[in-house]
Amino acid sequence: MKVGIIGLPNVGKSSLFNLLTQARAQVAKFPFTTIDRNIGMVTIPDERLANIVEITKSPKVRSASIEFCDIAGLIKGAHKGEGLGNKFLSHIRDVDLIIHVLRCFADPDIPHTGSNVVPQEDYDIVRTELFLSDIEIVERRLEKIRKKTECRDEFETLEKIRDSLNQTKTPRETIPDLPLLSTKPEVIVLNIDEDGKFQDGIDGYRLSVKLEEDILEFSEDEKKDLRTEARLAPQGSKGLLDICMQRLSIGLFYTIKGDEARAWLMKPGTKAIDAAALIHTDLKKGFIKAEVLQYEDFMKAGGFTEAQHSGFTKIEGKEYTVQDGDILLIKFRD
Repeated sequence: MKVGIIGLPNVGKSSLFNLLTQARAQVAKFPFTTIDRNIGMVTIPDERLANIVEITKSPKVRSASIEFCDIAGLIKGAHKGEGLGNKFLSHIRDVDLIIHVLRCFADPDIPHTGSNVVPQEDYDIVRTELFLSDIEIVERRLEKIRKKTECRDEFETLEKIRDSLNQTKTPRETIPDLPLLSTKPEVIVLNIDEDGKFQDGIDGYRLSVKLEEDILEFSEDEKKDLRTEARLAPQGSKGLLDICMQRLSIGLFYTIKGDEARAWLMKPGTKAIDAAALIHTDLKKGFIKAEVLQYEDFMKAGGFTEAQHSGFTKIEGKEYTVQDGDILLIKFRD
């Protein structure tokens, strides 16, 4: 799973990336500090895994993580190659979810692409570039299949998609291998000033990267109080990660093997055989069955062995659909 952080130059993309990943990407008060994308892994806060480890006392703990990309700032005309446009747009195609950062703070020392900081206008600039890039993609596909009678249905669908894009509307129709940007799921983040006084005029996740940097060493209760006082999201960056998980529609399953307890990301509909492959390809090749225990039953029993003795575990085959919170023990042939 990949999440891309996008927006105009100097809106706080790299600062947010650093806050989430602790990657220390370069941040400066001039446009295009980020030229090549920065990539880092973000650990998913997981209370269930912490509770599992409290019972198992596992010395090795591996949390699930998501890849985040800090993508170069976009300017008007990016779809025609202005600024770092072509590189910017190609990087967006690689991600599963977009975090669109909007600047909601005034600072004379940090230049802005417009004369005033107006988040809605900034948002429209970026979205328009995504739509224009998508129109070019659709036009090229239309031209390619225009004279192919066997592609008539696809041609009509593409025309409907183009009509929606021309109206700056996200198309309802889809074609599986059409790499559109405007249809990617999006989370809007408002990068607010520290006191929360900036009038943003647009809905989004309210976060102050500067405040988060200043309160890193504070207790969780102190952080929540300060965020609430500034009319920001009380959960800060953790709340943003929770939203990303929801928008990506991903869940977690767990394994407890030897001295290691581990969380694994999965997509909805993941089968037991596919979960085995995530753990190790050999488990998929030699898959026999999966012993499955729900997290709540694990906690109730006080351990995996105890849950087995209490009859909480169940045996499932390779077609079993893994549920969020399942603890799996894969049985396989060497």
